[in-house]
Amino acid sequence: MALTGLAEAYRPRPVTPLMPWRFPGRLVKPYVITARGRSWDDQMVGLARAAAARQLEFDDAMGALGLAVVILHLGDDGIYLVVQSWAKDFQSRLSIFSGIDVDDLRPAPIGVAPCVWELEVLSHERAAYVNHILNAEVDVESWLDDCLDTRPTPRTEGIPSGT
Repeated sequence: MALTGLAEAYRPRPVTPLMPWRFPGRLVKPYVITARGRSWDDQMVGLARAAAARQLEFDDAMGALGLAVVILHLGDDGIYLVVQSWAKDFQSRLSIFSGIDVDDLRPAPIGVAPCVWELEVLSHERAAYVNHILNAEVDVESWLDDCLDTRPTPRTEGIPSGT
């Protein structure tokens, strides 16, 4: 019964890719996921970027390769920031922060893992990393361009063609 309730309550959430963040020695693909009724703005993204940058500096010191993904998720129950850095030896570093507001983000409790919507982005990013970095000729620009975008497309029904 619990699984049926989960299935009935699940709804896809729009994933919005943002322009890459370029730091000295580091490239980041940022995303925003929004639950129904939630919206984001540039100030929220700026705060998330600052929080992510602090984690990415630590990741760099621990052997990150300079390619990362950041997800700002405005969920029903709070805000989550997922920071994932690709590291040496085919590894990655994953950190999750949570809070009531984006300026209140703290490290998530031990054991918290990405949710189904965040895993959708991370799954896409794993494939993009393998396709453009590991299986290709290290094509960083193609990796940056390969973004998940699940925003609904505007409906054009009833609009005459050519207008």
